[in-house]
Amino acid sequence: MIPRQLEPEVMDTRAEAVDYDAMDHSEVNRQFAESLLPLLTACQQQQASAGNTQPIRLLDLGTGTALIPIEICQHISPLQIIATDLAAEMLKVAQLNIQRAGLSEAILLEHADARQLPCENQSFDGVISNSLIHHIPEPQSVFAEIKRVIKPGGFLFLRDLLRPDSHAELDRLVTLYAADANSHQRQMFQASLHAALTLDEVKALLQHCDWPEAAVQITSDRHWTVSIKL
Repeated sequence: MIPRQLEPEVMDTRAEAVDYDAMDHSEVNRQFAESLLPLLTACQQQQASAGNTQPIRLLDLGTGTALIPIEICQHISPLQIIATDLAAEMLKVAQLNIQRAGLSEAILLEHADARQLPCENQSFDGVISNSLIHHIPEPQSVFAEIKRVIKPGGFLFLRDLLRPDSHAELDRLVTLYAADANSHQRQMFQASLHAALTLDEVKALLQHCDWPEAAVQITSDRHWTVSIKL
């Protein structure tokens, strides 16, 4: 197993934000939204049976340029998504994407650190995140915050990159999935794979939160996913 090699926590230059937004994430984003849909539907049904007419309140950690919240809103409504990121340049691009999609009322952006969220305890129906955890040197801090802000009966859906078990496999993934990318985009993808967690490392994080280890599964040749209904 190759050792974890940290990358910068915050991708906060204009070039990084623009290059990240320009990469083709469409299939990954679509799969994320479709995988999340059963949890959202169950949450809506739970609220309806309780006579709750408020929109589902989601927290998206490490939203980047907000492509996933936009994709989610195209599948189900009504939603209120608080989309956070520590990179101000990412959020600038995200705001433009949200405005173009006509979703300024459904998706609200917030400049925030996932390790110390400016959110009240038990204030969200669900917490989601795609490809944030590999940026965090000590991911347990993020998991602790997630546990704090989810309402009883809420849900958690996280997806991130899976660290390859060899340099040869890492190179294969970069060649396969970033063949048409520019050199900066390939470098970002390679660094992210090197910084990602293994399945056992994610299981340890879940165990520390008293969540079932079985909640994490390998869901592609380069991703793990945590899905929990509390």
